[in-house]
Amino acid sequence: MSKLEQFQDFIRRNGKELTGVDVPIKLSNEQEKLPQLKFTFGWTIEVGVSTHEHGGYCPSGIKSGTASNARDCAHEKAKEYASGQNTLFNDRFLKILGPDISSNFLIRNRDLKSAPETYVGSKLCYNCSGSGTQSCSSCYGSGSNSCNRCSGSGRVSVSRYDSYNNRTVYTTESCSSCWGRGKTTCHTCGGSGSVTCNTCNGGGYLYYSYTIDGDAKRSTKWAYNSNDYHEWTSEFVKNNGLNLVYHLTEITEVDVEGTLDGCTFIFAFTAKLPTLQFTATIDKVDTKMCFAGKKDTTHNAGGVYDPAVWSVAQKMAGGSQSADKMALATPAVKNIIEANVTNSQIALLDENWVSTEIKDAVISNYQNLVTQLKKHSVKGIAPNMFLSLIKYTYLFFTLGMLIALLYPSFAVDSGNRMSVTQIPEWMMALLTMKFGLFGLPAFVNYAFVLGLLWLSYQSIKTWYWKSISKAKIWILAISITLLLPHFAFTLYYNIVDLLNRSPTIASTLVSGSLLVGLYLLVIGVKWPEKWYSKLFGLIAGIGIYCALQYGFFFINPTYGFIANHANYVSEVAVLLSSGLDFMAHNLIEWGLLSISFTYFLTRRKFWLKAKTMVADYDSPVLLKSMNMDK
Repeated sequence: MSKLEQFQDFIRRNGKELTGVDVPIKLSNEQEKLPQLKFTFGWTIEVGVSTHEHGGYCPSGIKSGTASNARDCAHEKAKEYASGQNTLFNDRFLKILGPDISSNFLIRNRDLKSAPETYVGSKLCYNCSGSGTQSCSSCYGSGSNSCNRCSGSGRVSVSRYDSYNNRTVYTTESCSSCWGRGKTTCHTCGGSGSVTCNTCNGGGYLYYSYTIDGDAKRSTKWAYNSNDYHEWTSEFVKNNGLNLVYHLTEITEVDVEGTLDGCTFIFAFTAKLPTLQFTATIDKVDTKMCFAGKKDTTHNAGGVYDPAVWSVAQKMAGGSQSADKMALATPAVKNIIEANVTNSQIALLDENWVSTEIKDAVISNYQNLVTQLKKHSVKGIAPNMFLSLIKYTYLFFTLGMLIALLYPSFAVDSGNRMSVTQIPEWMMALLTMKFGLFGLPAFVNYAFVLGLLWLSYQSIKTWYWKSISKAKIWILAISITLLLPHFAFTLYYNIVDLLNRSPTIASTLVSGSLLVGLYLLVIGVKWPEKWYSKLFGLIAGIGIYCALQYGFFFINPTYGFIANHANYVSEVAVLLSSGLDFMAHNLIEWGLLSISFTYFLTRRKFWLKAKTMVADYDSPVLLKSMNMDK
């Protein structure tokens, strides 16, 4: 098989694997070229001064007095290295990189390590101004603290029982903790009012060292002399230059003319690069192809896969899920989309197997598909939101009414409890340390607030059902930090309060059945599958609901649910009105719970449904584009 037939077979087989269809490529007009390339490599020796802080510890090195003097000495020495007066870094470069460049063509930046000189200097500690001590933070330099037992007064209140006069006597006496002085010696500083400076460890000086470092930074230029049909693109040489160097033949070292970006060391080589050109014919359309190097690195494939890739990709977003799945499973289409989404490079595009025009068309169709799926994923969410709002609003209304009916005295006191509208005032008092949580010192409030904010942020980032922006995460985290303490404390104290009250179960059964019984109508409509069955279910629900209410009225004289049976209806109405008063006091909490449950649960249900639909495409990149890869 000739070289031309081998290439033709390779392209056809590779094209079928990529696109899933036959690629009827016919190659002709094989030509061999030997263009001459010239590579020039240059390195600039850069010298820098690095600063190191050592606190109160004095490191080894050349002692230079003050820190500024040590810094100036290091900079002057660095200028000597850079100017060539001292050849340390130049010699290191030639020893380390010189042999590699001339024999193995290693092209890289290189750290030339540090010079042997280290200059050390000091300056007065900024914290203690050179004294080595600082004011004690416990007693603020006074050497004593106010006595905790007597609060600084020097006397404490005591009581004793006077058995002679049969009475309890209250008086004050000298405090035994501070012996009546009102102050105690500070344990931190032992009464001196000062402690060892923790910045300089008591030495009074801070030490700095300055080292000189060298680096070899690479620059590259290249040129070509060729009679090929195409231009050698700089992007191709940039991506494949090192591989091409390894494949070069007839390598000869040449003199370098001029400078290369001010480089200190310059090397140059010329070589002849074997190049193979073909004319590729697809559906009577001719294009040029070029392969370079001994391993036939593709330089320009002439867009030979364009027809095959487009025959698959053009069906995407056309309304057929099977066609969409087939297109997304096609390797060429899949790789083009992934490269676009991840902003990465692939040989399929860099080597022009698929042209830029086809790539743009594939991405455009893919974006249309993503748009269609996003619209479909939220289809019908508005009516569902409305129905969910009604459902959760009635649910929390019923729960609140049952609590009010079961504990009427608790409901009456609801106006005296803190509401959600008082959260700003409560948070301001918390942050200004007007009180301490759980009896702890007031400054601990900040630890609780910051800890809860951090915990909320991490929890949302980890457990929220989908990936959201940092701004949204912070908004949710701040909202939880503000609202969670209110709901947690409210829940805790209200439960404790309820446990100390006696429930009114009898009247709650009668009044609560009016509210809970309405779920019979919902069940009657929801459970049956046929529309006519739903109608019968609704009628049955109404019947059972009315029978339940009549049953309570009928047995009331026997069991005494309502004391005044003659005014049964009005008494039930009074009970319900007291519950309504309780709900009116908690209207904002009731609304927040209803809206929150409606929004998040409905959105999550639609998101999970959409993710299941998108997952059916078996395309990770599509999940990423739909923000469903979490």
